[in-house]
Amino acid sequence: MRKRQIDTLKIFNHNVQEVKENEEYLVNFNCGGREIAINILLGSGFPNEKPKLIVSPILRHPWVNGTTGEIDNAPGILNYTIHSDLGRIVQAVGREFEKHPPKFVNEPTSTPQHHAPPAHQASRNGNVQEFGSDNRNAILSPSLESDQFGLRNLTTDELNRLNTDEDYLEEFITKLPFVQHQNDEMDQLLAGIESIAVENLARKEAVEERKSKVESLALEFKELGQQWETMNQRYQRKAEDFSPQHIKELLQIAVSTADGKSDDEAQRFLDGQSDVGTFLQNFIESRKLYTMRKAKEERLVQQLTALERAAF
Repeated sequence: MRKRQIDTLKIFNHNVQEVKENEEYLVNFNCGGREIAINILLGSGFPNEKPKLIVSPILRHPWVNGTTGEIDNAPGILNYTIHSDLGRIVQAVGREFEKHPPKFVNEPTSTPQHHAPPAHQASRNGNVQEFGSDNRNAILSPSLESDQFGLRNLTTDELNRLNTDEDYLEEFITKLPFVQHQNDEMDQLLAGIESIAVENLARKEAVEERKSKVESLALEFKELGQQWETMNQRYQRKAEDFSPQHIKELLQIAVSTADGKSDDEAQRFLDGQSDVGTFLQNFIESRKLYTMRKAKEERLVQQLTALERAAF
């Protein structure tokens, strides 16, 4: 899942640079004609834990911490879940800075940094120029910041109403440009989530259909297997019934039966239980049958002996 999140970062954003594999990435954006960089830091708990985005140089923007440069108020960060797309989050931040270029807290250095600038910077002539608290306070002074909420244009009565009327305050906040933009971003994120959910549902139906088909084929295979087992058992019985050895045994039994029947006819005649005509007819028939069966038996024995000699 971590790799899939990193793949979305490369899909939805250009100029993605790998600083440290699976841990840190850098994405460049154009902000009012000047280039900014967003460092994406993926902790050990990502994607269960939200990523850390740090913009360099630091910008004056409601989404950005003015001291550290961390983007901690972007909708994608505030509403981050394990199902969020890292690439879409970074893309939304980049588009916000490109469409509404904010001012820089300080001049960017030659290479983007992850953290706030040091307390002193080198000037062009090589001298060290102190960057003390007075300069920093001047840069962060509200008087120099843009009136993002438009409070300067409001009358005293309107300001008092904002302070006392919650409904009026909520309506006022809802109409703020950057709040509307955040709502638009939220709608885009929700639409993306809905699209993914619909796609997952569509895949679920396909998976269920294939699963049902596999179960049907498995049942058919089981039935065919049972049929094969039954037919195989019948084949084995027939093979045994018609095997040369079994036929030989049956012929031997038949020969013995015919021989015994002729002996029984002779004994009946000797005992006076049959006349000459009856005796001759029955005796001749039984001896004829005996002779035929005996001949078949001897011929089969010869054939089997020949096969054994031929190594069959």
